[in-house]
Amino acid sequence: MRVLETDKIILELLRQDSRRTISEIATAVGLSRPTVRARIERMNRAGIIRRFTIDISAEDVLAPTALRAIFDLRLRRSVCHLVYASISSWPELIACWSTSGAVDMRILVEACSQTEIERLRDRLARHPEVSLLQTSMVLRTWTERISPGEGGVIAEQSQFRLEDA
Repeated sequence: MRVLETDKIILELLRQDSRRTISEIATAVGLSRPTVRARIERMNRAGIIRRFTIDISAEDVLAPTALRAIFDLRLRRSVCHLVYASISSWPELIACWSTSGAVDMRILVEACSQTEIERLRDRLARHPEVSLLQTSMVLRTWTERISPGEGGVIAEQSQFRLEDA
């Protein structure tokens, strides 16, 4: 999909404040509300806009309120796509990778309790293609970068402080 100059302005306005209303954006770019809404929906469908989010800077808010776990899977066959298809709708799923080496697949989940982590682990362990499953709990996130891909902005969240060094 070709991104027009007006689309770039819309994207920048949303990047600055993802809660900005369609009316505010329409006024800023000089287009009608339906036209702006259609452009945003088109960019969303095309994957240019992957999600709407907020940027939080208050350290108290950044403290983890949920538990994260990494599941390392060894599969019976090279069928990561089948395992992914079975977990892609999990609301707890943060990221999922096919990997080389001793681990075929690595899955990052976030849940509100240890019980939820165990429930997810049990579901994965019962998958017919999973031959080995190891769980690592995330103790602390030092930094987290989210890269939207080529030509995009990298969002970074870091909890590193000088006194931690």
